[in-house]
Amino acid sequence: MLLCTQLLDWMEARGANLSPGHQAVRLDLVSKVHGIQAPEEYFWSLPNISKSVKTYSCLLNCYGQHGLAYKGLELYENMKAKNIVPDKLVYNHLLKLYQKAGQPEKVRSTFEEMRESGISADKFTYFTLIESYITMNDLDTAEKILEELQKLAPVHWSLYTLMANNYIKLEQFGKAEAALKKAEEVMDKAELHPCNVILSLHALCGNSTEVKRIWESLKSTFKKCLNRSYLVMLQGLSMIDDFESLQQIFQEWQSNHEHYDMRITNIMIKAYLDKSMIDEAEAIRQSTMAQGRCEERTVYIFAEFYLDKSDVNAALEILRDAKNMVTTRKWVPSEELVNRFLKHYEESKDVAGAESFLEWLKKIELNAL
Repeated sequence: MLLCTQLLDWMEARGANLSPGHQAVRLDLVSKVHGIQAPEEYFWSLPNISKSVKTYSCLLNCYGQHGLAYKGLELYENMKAKNIVPDKLVYNHLLKLYQKAGQPEKVRSTFEEMRESGISADKFTYFTLIESYITMNDLDTAEKILEELQKLAPVHWSLYTLMANNYIKLEQFGKAEAALKKAEEVMDKAELHPCNVILSLHALCGNSTEVKRIWESLKSTFKKCLNRSYLVMLQGLSMIDDFESLQQIFQEWQSNHEHYDMRITNIMIKAYLDKSMIDEAEAIRQSTMAQGRCEERTVYIFAEFYLDKSDVNAALEILRDAKNMVTTRKWVPSEELVNRFLKHYEESKDVAGAESFLEWLKKIELNAL
């Protein structure tokens, strides 16, 4: 990505006239490599003739990716003032910006404007439109839009999972399962991502049978299960509290993983601790620590577990061990975890313990400088 940016820089420096398409690509690359300020400066440095619908669209997208909805909306007003006619991509970015800005009602009016302009909607348009009605707690309209879409053309699987996720939040699990079945029917069977999404949503429904069915289907379809799929499956089994299957699949992952992923190990550690199987959890911690594979999250899992059990000494031992667990040299415990320790000392009226803890914390913070 950096090389592409440098190549485009070199071309411009040599006097090459980049097309609007190349300028839009440069905006996108610069945003990914250098953050939002660089593409802003590049865009406004362009002559007016080069500020095309493509470059406007790309900067709108950059603002959306960086969570700067208000800037994106200001840019759109500037675009309108220049009489630049928006295309489908601009409208899709604009819909997303309104949604992110907490103005879902503007999504509907912009969608109508888009249709009146003769621009056809695509799956991204409808995803944001349905999302906006869900945000406004108007599930009936969201359902009607989906029903109308089904009559017109094949519906993308993500629209069904969007609805399913909302049904789950409302504890309408029957409707969620029906939507997930629809998603499975229309998804590309050779694509891994929808399998992972559908599996995780079945887990949120508490449907152990469907979780295992999707998992077996996934394993038979793809030659090798990637870490991402193992992560989703183990998270799902943890949600439905199927400890035996969780152990089994964790062991399967250990024997044939593509590369080590401590996030997966942390799920097993937490599952052991939730079952008060401290020796098993500690055995994994010691093993991964010896291999230099622990991470910050591992520290918090153990420290929070011991604090929940009011075993502050064991929690402190974990913090003292953090230097051997966390590869980041400048690691310090989070403010939330520090406050939990201080709350314990306050409630137990342990002044000496609090002073000792704060002294240790000062040393850690000094080492992190």
